[in-house]
Amino acid sequence: MTALTRRSALMALAATTLAATSLVALAPGLARAADPVRLEVGYIPILAAAPLFILDGEGWAREAGIELKLTKFESGPHAIQAMAAGKIDAMYAGVAPVLVARAKGADISVIANSAVEEMVVAGRGQFAKALGGKATPESFAKFVADNGRKVKIGTQPPGSVPDTVLRHWLFKVVKVDPATVDIISMGIDKTQQALLAGALDAATIREPTVTVTKQMDPNVSLLATGAEMFPNQPGTIIAVRGEVIKQHGDALTKLLKAHVRAVELIAKDPARAAKVANEYLGKGLMDAATLEAAFRSPGSKFVADPHGVVPAVENMMAYTKEIGSAEGIIPVAEAFDFRFYDAAVAK
Repeated sequence: MTALTRRSALMALAATTLAATSLVALAPGLARAADPVRLEVGYIPILAAAPLFILDGEGWAREAGIELKLTKFESGPHAIQAMAAGKIDAMYAGVAPVLVARAKGADISVIANSAVEEMVVAGRGQFAKALGGKATPESFAKFVADNGRKVKIGTQPPGSVPDTVLRHWLFKVVKVDPATVDIISMGIDKTQQALLAGALDAATIREPTVTVTKQMDPNVSLLATGAEMFPNQPGTIIAVRGEVIKQHGDALTKLLKAHVRAVELIAKDPARAAKVANEYLGKGLMDAATLEAAFRSPGSKFVADPHGVVPAVENMMAYTKEIGSAEGIIPVAEAFDFRFYDAAVAK
């Protein structure tokens, strides 16, 4: 009788094991339900990427079942190259490199916005004094005549948003003679350093560099705002590889819910947002108070909704074609995938 009971128990155990094995074979997704979705996200070390730092630092991504690995890049073109090569899954960077990459056939889409009208032009030294707060073709020409050299302006690589809007401001808005300007491409950190060291006469910068630079040198002056450089200037967006969109649509919706929540936190509680973001953006280089001041700056405009930036992006895409940064023009609607943002904010 005892042997029969033991035999029955063993048979029941074997049946249970077989059933569990069959269940895993039939529905492998159930066995991995608790496994987090791993996303490697590239970013440019600028204030507009703060929602990424906040949603990671607050643990909102982990709560949504997403494990993030953040990778820093010095410019949008560098980040887009890594994404096109499959080295990163998503990125917080300028929209222009995404459009340029798509024109070349890259399967990358914009799924949300982060900030607009970020870029400004800051000047110092003799050049800032020569402009007297007003940039004109004559003021550029006079500086060249008085100093025997071109005006040196630092920005990021060709194809980036900073380079694109700088050229638009110089040649479309101010209408300076290209022969009076020397546009120098360099990384974001080097741009700030070169401006403060006097190696540049002006530079395209954005927050928190604007606030930090002014604190370090009160003689640094604002030569043009983002709106003046390029009306409704498109800024930082969230772009994702096509393969990731196909495989992890639900995770992207959850990520955007956290992104929207982070944008709202910046507006409601910039002090808390600064404290969290400072651990990523300025730890050891600036204090949270400086970052909070940058959040409160007129140059900080966080907007998560990607729908509203489309007209400005269309204008920028047309201009990148005009200056040769893009090989062809593609419909902007094809570069944007609104599904995940719309799902994230659905009531």
